[in-house]
Amino acid sequence: MVSKKGGVGANYVYGVHAVRSLIDKRPEAILEATVLKGSRAGNIPELIRRLKSIGIAVKPKQRSELDQMSNGGAHQGIIVRTQGHQEMGIQEFEELVIKRGKSFCCLVLDEIQDPRNLGACLRTADAAGIDAVVVPRRRAAGLTAAALKAAAGAADTVPLVRVSNLAATLRWLRGVGVWIVGADSEMPVTVHEARLSSPITIVVGGEGQGLRRLTRELCDEIVSIPMEGTVGSLNVSVATGVLLFELQRQINMR
Repeated sequence: MVSKKGGVGANYVYGVHAVRSLIDKRPEAILEATVLKGSRAGNIPELIRRLKSIGIAVKPKQRSELDQMSNGGAHQGIIVRTQGHQEMGIQEFEELVIKRGKSFCCLVLDEIQDPRNLGACLRTADAAGIDAVVVPRRRAAGLTAAALKAAAGAADTVPLVRVSNLAATLRWLRGVGVWIVGADSEMPVTVHEARLSSPITIVVGGEGQGLRRLTRELCDEIVSIPMEGTVGSLNVSVATGVLLFELQRQINMR
């Protein structure tokens, strides 16, 4: 998780799993750590030892202070202050697309505004072997504390690309041969009936409104997820999981 405190460009990351992932993958980003005073149970002693071994100062504080630092989030007795997560720039992203070539797989989140959904989608993207997650710069969730908690470490392994013009990015992807597949619950062709293969970008719309008009127009194909029950739609992170793992199933069968 991340919360924007502690000075310009600094963030708080909290929760045992998120902190362990940060130590494993981006220890250079950690500035200092705060732990629950007197905490000797669970994973906290191990994390304290690891933090100290890389030269990070560890400050014990009362629970009320940790609660305030995390804005009431589930900190699990440990919070670290970091320099902030580095998002991938558009030039790096384009280089990644070219480098991965025919194996490139991307997820685009079109105005996902709940940070927990963003984090959950990052976690799913990591599990499905997705190369990058692209989001618009405006009207989209950031890597907040809630997002990092839900990502469970995936924010350190899957590049997040925040673009100023999503339509232009989709046009560029199409121009270099990436197939763009959108998701819409009203479409007659299901994701299981479609033939999915890389290079590919899966596009998922925001909570409630789905794909925006221009985003929809830039998709080469739009598919639905078959629903057997009475509910009309799935949570966006659940839908993303269905789409990405069906993509991987089809790729692995070829």
